[in-house]
Amino acid sequence: MSSSRRFLIAALAVTTSTTLVAGAQPALAAPQAGLDAAYSVRAAAAGSTRTLTLTIANSDTPAATPFSFALTLPPTITRPGAPTTTCTTATVLATPPAGRTITVTGTLAAAEASCTITIPVTSAVQGTSATCADDIENLTGLTPPARCASIYFEEANAS
Repeated sequence: MSSSRRFLIAALAVTTSTTLVAGAQPALAAPQAGLDAAYSVRAAAAGSTRTLTLTIANSDTPAATPFSFALTLPPTITRPGAPTTTCTTATVLATPPAGRTITVTGTLAAAEASCTITIPVTSAVQGTSATCADDIENLTGLTPPARCASIYFEEANAS
């Protein structure tokens, strides 16, 4: 066999092998619904009631999304009332009833674009409180919040 023919066969083998490898596509992760947190205002008077809203968004997920998580509120935050939800199949438990931990389980329906959990919050002391991804434990079925939500409670000035 001539050397030019051997070179051609070798070149074809390399080209074919390279094409097959280059044609392989990595598996893509399935889209996942996300969790976001936001306080109703950036600043409030100490002792006033505001809200922390947790939004579950189902932007790219074509199927129903079961989810669950436990949120621990910052130490200076208290809850003057019970959490509520617009999520049709969610259960929201505050443990203990006046405690700082809120446990949520449910399923976001495929046709449901988003739903919310609203938590009334207040603080008797001045300062900034933040709710971040690190405050959420046992997160299942959702991506964590990309940013922290914060609120500043300010004591009234003495006149």
